[in-house]
Amino acid sequence: MTPQPFTAAGVKALQAELNALSASDLQTQANLIKSDLSSWVNTNFTLDATQQAYLKSIDSRFMELAAALTGFAVENKLPVTLTVDGEPTTFKLIHLDDNITCDFSPNGFTATGTLEYVVTYQ
Repeated sequence: MTPQPFTAAGVKALQAELNALSASDLQTQANLIKSDLSSWVNTNFTLDATQQAYLKSIDSRFMELAAALTGFAVENKLPVTLTVDGEPTTFKLIHLDDNITCDFSPNGFTATGTLEYVVTYQ
């Protein structure tokens, strides 16, 4: 996969590449996301030094949830988006917003919904 800028367009382009993968390659990427989201982001997005340092500083509890949700969304081809509000400042808030719904019935498993990362500078 081609490393993308960490922008809304870059996230969309990377998701298009992921969705074009074979089922086994897509599952491999989802597993990489779930096991080490930080490394996966560093590999698949072009981050500057400030972004790399910030990524390393994110609380592990946040990263564990983000990894689980993102890996699940990727393996089920659910949309993942990035929204950035404001211009870069010293205070940054990252919010995960999802409306993922799963069902299991006699017809099998289904997952619907979206996952959105919202970065707000204040």
